[in-house]
Amino acid sequence: MTSTAPEAEAAARSVARAHDLPATDRAIRDLREAETLVPFLALLRDPRAHRPWREAALDATARAELDYAARIELAERAEDSPGEHKDAARADILDALSGVLWRAQDLAAYVSRAVYCPVLPEAGPAADPRPYLRRAARYLPAAVAGWPNGKDLAYFAADYAAEILTDLERALALVPDGHVVKALCPWCRGGLAGAYTWRVRIVPGGEPAIMCESGLCQPASKDVTTWWAGVPVWPMRDWPWLARRLAHLDRRRAARTRPVVRSTAQGATGRAGAPFTPAAEADLLDGRLDWDGNPSTDRKALDESKE
Repeated sequence: MTSTAPEAEAAARSVARAHDLPATDRAIRDLREAETLVPFLALLRDPRAHRPWREAALDATARAELDYAARIELAERAEDSPGEHKDAARADILDALSGVLWRAQDLAAYVSRAVYCPVLPEAGPAADPRPYLRRAARYLPAAVAGWPNGKDLAYFAADYAAEILTDLERALALVPDGHVVKALCPWCRGGLAGAYTWRVRIVPGGEPAIMCESGLCQPASKDVTTWWAGVPVWPMRDWPWLARRLAHLDRRRAARTRPVVRSTAQGATGRAGAPFTPAAEADLLDGRLDWDGNPSTDRKALDESKE
């Protein structure tokens, strides 16, 4: 018997789906969630539709490979192959919808045969996968209960439904694992390079958590919730406290830092406040001004010695 409690429906839309449910309930939950997400993904076929985006964290090697591929593509452009152009539909979205469709067709066919129900006819690659998702979710409990190896069928359907839902969530940028948090860690200051080292990871138990992956972060015990694999971890329930703590440390650091006084003019030397006018540039080259636009002390001493 499937779970229809409000708690189960709320858990289906959580970023961390529970894995303590029976396999049949997990499969039905994921199939219904996939049925809900399919229309949103179909809207993104139009290139004019605003697309959710999750910035990927690229290391130096991956970025160099992308730059090399872009240079090769640019060098190979010609009249017959002008290069990048706007398609009538987003190709990656079409591929994602096609993958969801054939997975849903396979799962619906397996479940239908298990309950001796007529199999839905196969459709083209641009068909709607929701009828197949509904068929699989509707007849799965009967297939599990009436088939000799119903337990194996339940686990198979749960894994298949999870793959379908994961493909949809990845295409819609709903997968939280690996997301870059654009905040500088106040304890390690971004490691050696001063980069964004906070990542959202799914820790054991299915809960999202923020981890600092600089490899150098050693916050005090009062500032960290727990540790995992030698890395400081802040679970999702502690994110409001972490945000307040981060704001407090930033304010304290700003109060202790002396403000840098700079001129609003951008000089010819590339430094703020450097001389820009032709006369000042001539004085600079002649030694009458230093690089900050102030009278040169060496030049003054030289003039006094001449007098």
